[in-house]
Amino acid sequence: MAKARSRPKSTGPRRLPRGRHALAPEEVARDQRQRLLAAVPGVVGEKGYEAMSVADIVKAAAVSRNAFYKSFKDKQDCFAVAHEEGHERLLEILTVPCDDSGAGLEERVERSLSAGLDALAAEPEVARMLFVEAPSAGEEIALRYHEWLKRYGILLRSAAPDLPPQSIPAPEVEGVIVGGIASRVASEVLQGRAKKLRDLTAPLVEYVLAFYRLSEPGPQEGRVIALDQEPAQPAELFEARRRQAGA
Repeated sequence: MAKARSRPKSTGPRRLPRGRHALAPEEVARDQRQRLLAAVPGVVGEKGYEAMSVADIVKAAAVSRNAFYKSFKDKQDCFAVAHEEGHERLLEILTVPCDDSGAGLEERVERSLSAGLDALAAEPEVARMLFVEAPSAGEEIALRYHEWLKRYGILLRSAAPDLPPQSIPAPEVEGVIVGGIASRVASEVLQGRAKKLRDLTAPLVEYVLAFYRLSEPGPQEGRVIALDQEPAQPAELFEARRRQAGA
């Protein structure tokens, strides 16, 4: 006798039971709010922020329009909250490896970036929401996006707690580092390579570490300028590149 096929698990939003149930009104409202927020990345990934409507979010979340307006003023309000929650989760993922007191700088940076890129690759729609759609989703959200980039920049300091202050990138440089990473992630997402974001781990680790001024020998030697060296002048850099090209 042939075995009965098991029904595939539903990937859509979890629906509340029909009819009477034991859930309190507050629980129902909280559940509906979370379903609306969970629906935003998928909708914005498919349609883009400008084309996305309240009707699209409501349909994807399988709740009523009345339920939507009990939680949010409009689509921008809903998107803004989803954006905040997405960055909060990502920051938490990035922070854990940086708090490992037994790891060195390079290991912390590698593990942090790897974990963050893994998380974004697992949810391409979230990656698009955070780094492609948010910067152009209105002035208020764009400002919040840049505030989050600053918070990621501050995280760089916790990756190197044992280094002297002069070895750590200055606050204004933190923005350059994080902005470069965010731009690269956005580019990969726009080119349909979000699921392969983890492939960026190695080059982004090299990119981040290049901004630290380390004096100790080892894996960093030759990659960045040591503390007892003077920065190369533009003419020296040009000549070095010319010799390398002619080699």
